Amino acid sequence: MGFVCGVFLLLTLPALAWTKVVNDFSECEKYFLDRKPPTVLPDQNRYKRICQSPENNYEFATLYDIRKRIPVYSAYTYKICGTGSRGKKWVTEKDLDETSQALDKDYKTIEDSQKVHGYNRGHLFPVCHAESQSAKDATFTLTNIVPQNVQFNNFGWGQMELDVRSVMDQKCSPSVTYIVTGAVPSTNNLVNSKVNIPDYMWTAFCCIKDDRSVSMAHYGKNAMGEVPVPVSLEKLEEQLTIDYKVSFLVFGGKCYEDKPFTSKYLDYSTNLFKHYVDRLCGNRVIKTEQG
Repeated sequence: MGFVCGVFLLLTLPALAWTKVVNDFSECEKYFLDRKPPTVLPDQNRYKRICQSPENNYEFATLYDIRKRIPVYSAYTYKICGTGSRGKKWVTEKDLDETSQALDKDYKTIEDSQKVHGYNRGHLFPVCHAESQSAKDATFTLTNIVPQNVQFNNFGWGQMELDVRSVMDQKCSPSVTYIVTGAVPSTNNLVNSKVNIPDYMWTAFCCIKDDRSVSMAHYGKNAMGEVPVPVSLEKLEEQLTIDYKVSFLVFGGKCYEDKPFTSKYLDYSTNLFKHYVDRLCGNRVIKTEQG
């Protein structure tokens, strides 16, 4: 997500994607570390597994909440940031009824009244992490999108995505990096009385390089004046267990080993965001405490 990385406001008519609602993630399990998905929330009538692609070749995986009409998380892999154009149209999920997903008109309502609501479209799998043109196009499904506060998206989350990409390039390349990004829904904050505006956003990455695991996570309130806070993977899972009210594992209980790097990056990332927010917001005090 972010102004640089993941938000692009298009007014073209939505099309149907080559995505597929599946009973399990076996068809797109390659996007999970050790082919094991993050915790799948238990109500299958509410939470739908989707293998995502604009063509007949899956590019990432999503767990989608048809009641809140936003994704719980999207999972994908990263090796390099590929060249290519951005997606040209928003697409909807052909295997879901219109009453079970967000539609383009719902987000146009947000965009048409942005000065009042202050939200735009935020990608979970951002364009700037996509390697191929097919993957970039695939990110423009509305089942990969949540309403995100414009300032949080553009000035915090988007910068974090670029910073994390740089860290992955330095610490993980040429190994494959596994990334999961999600949203924690609000109780009753809605667009058009239908689409949930999430309270919090989260993301984590993991790679195995030279027999060492490298991981990092961020968690942030989806609101003006907030930035995503760097946390350890363990800390993120503790918080998500509280948020989702179920024991939550992002990478199947793995990728905790790289303590020195995590500690060093926490300090680096916290200082970077404090400097970034201070520069953009004219020295306003913004809460960035961890925990």
